[in-house]
Amino acid sequence: MTTIDSFLEKSAGYVLASFQSRDAFLAAISGAVRAVADVQSQTGWLSLLTSLLIGLIIYVVERRRGSAGPVSIAKFLFPREIYLQRSAIVDYKFVAIDLTIKLVVYTPLITGFSMLVYRAAAASFAGLSALAPLEGMLSGTIAVPILAVVAADFGAFLAHYLMHRIPFLWYFHEVHHSAEVLTPVTVYRTHPVNSLVNAVVAAFIAGIGAAFYTSTTGSAVNLPTMFGINVVQFAYHSFAFQLRHSHIWLSYGPVLSWIFISPAQHQVHHSTDPKHWDKNFGFMFAFWDAICGSLYIPRARETLHFGVPDADPQDFSTVPKLYFLPFVKATRCLQRRVRRAFAEQPRA
Repeated sequence: MTTIDSFLEKSAGYVLASFQSRDAFLAAISGAVRAVADVQSQTGWLSLLTSLLIGLIIYVVERRRGSAGPVSIAKFLFPREIYLQRSAIVDYKFVAIDLTIKLVVYTPLITGFSMLVYRAAAASFAGLSALAPLEGMLSGTIAVPILAVVAADFGAFLAHYLMHRIPFLWYFHEVHHSAEVLTPVTVYRTHPVNSLVNAVVAAFIAGIGAAFYTSTTGSAVNLPTMFGINVVQFAYHSFAFQLRHSHIWLSYGPVLSWIFISPAQHQVHHSTDPKHWDKNFGFMFAFWDAICGSLYIPRARETLHFGVPDADPQDFSTVPKLYFLPFVKATRCLQRRVRRAFAEQPRA
């Protein structure tokens, strides 16, 4: 009973962390500002700046090739027909609300879950301390941050794969795919259930990995960082990460695209073309898709249309619909499956 009480007490501490003080609450509700101001954010100013610079380089190259057309730099980078499109405006409204909810409510929940997984896994791996010589082999090397990123990336791939393959979960992930245009803000167009599944799977994989490392080396995970971010992850976010959700095409070519998911490959993932469905689930690395047979490497630039095929655009036209309609659709899906299961049972 003591263990249960301790767990409940610590869990409540994480969940209520945003309400511990005035400063904590103000920090939590400033999600939209922190998304840009915080360098550790995937849409932090440094990541946005590096992607902008790469976009400028692409503009210069395409102008020299004659493929950019007679457009200005501003129109090339920020076309009004994309950034002021109806779907994009819904994105801005949704994200302004959701980033606040995320930091106040379900980020603390996931933090608590991650610690729970880590401690449970650490107890399971306690007998592996005989492998302590691994500490001398791994500590201080680039292998540690690389292995940590590979493990985290597999968790992101697995969660994404499950969202597409499990009908009940798809209706929540569908919110992200419903964007009819892609902008850097689209990365946050994710339903809370989608975010929770992503975080739970990632926490499970990362918690087990960290516990295994700690138990086998006898030391805590101490990853080299830049601005508080794993160096490998920082490098990836600093190279055109924001172009993944954009109209700017950037492919890594026929070789590197087998290793890393390029912005072009992620744009293909959002495509409504049947040949692109369920392709390129990977976040950073492409070899997970290669192993699962879902890798798609475009040979040349393709004309893409975004959204959810055969879906009613009105289902995603307002912020309340993005939040609540997935629950309705998922419930109907479960009801159909239950009725089908009962109908298939042999009668006495």
